[in-house]
Amino acid sequence: MRAIIMAAGMGLRLQEINNNKPKCLITAGKQTLISRIVDMLYQHNIDDITVITGYKSRFIHQELGEKVRYFHNPFYQVTNSIASLWLARELLTEDVILMNADLFFEDNILDIALDQTKRAVMLSDSTRIETADFRFGVDGDRILKTGNTLTNDETNCEYVGIARIDASFIKDFKDRLKYMVEKGDFNNWWEGVLYSFIEEETGIFHADVKGEFWTELDHHGDYQRLKSWLSKNHCDNNVSASISTPTLLTNKMQDGHAQ
Repeated sequence: MRAIIMAAGMGLRLQEINNNKPKCLITAGKQTLISRIVDMLYQHNIDDITVITGYKSRFIHQELGEKVRYFHNPFYQVTNSIASLWLARELLTEDVILMNADLFFEDNILDIALDQTKRAVMLSDSTRIETADFRFGVDGDRILKTGNTLTNDETNCEYVGIARIDASFIKDFKDRLKYMVEKGDFNNWWEGVLYSFIEEETGIFHADVKGEFWTELDHHGDYQRLKSWLSKNHCDNNVSASISTPTLLTNKMQDGHAQ
């Protein structure tokens, strides 16, 4: 099992909170979002971790040091995450966890992702419908329709931002990624590759994480949701955009070079 984390975005809606640094470096409790994700992966015996950077990537390098492999998307201002994943396509050879870097989630959510065995499973939350951002309409564990314009009646759950792709499906996934990029679909999300299969009625599945806390950090409402949860759960309520003391990199990695 390997993990690929998308961390190239600028996070424009939170720039005044995160001091114009990548939003995955917002501190929640005692760690930045991305450092916490990486540590959780290590605790689950996943040490083959790749982070795809873009905006101000040097700060992510400083935060994570040599814990992870890096790819850099120099076109982050004019492309979306599908282009970031394309740059790391050589890693799509086996079971893989794909996720966005601007996430805070409880440890059990990672367990749920790792326990999946179907060819492609996207995590969802059936308790968040009225406030859902990106929505799924499902039948059992199969996703039938997706989008942020689905009505509440059409929505069964909200997408969490994490997917597990099985080795048995990875070639089909990689081939479709190649097809979409070669036709110029640079402004799509990496998840758009999976959604394209749903449109063709090829089974893409979901696993419900209801009862577990998670939030993306996309706008101020998400930021307040995280602060509230940390407070209610008696965690260190230090939610800020401060950066942990950087780990000096012995190999002096430079921006713009895939590692």
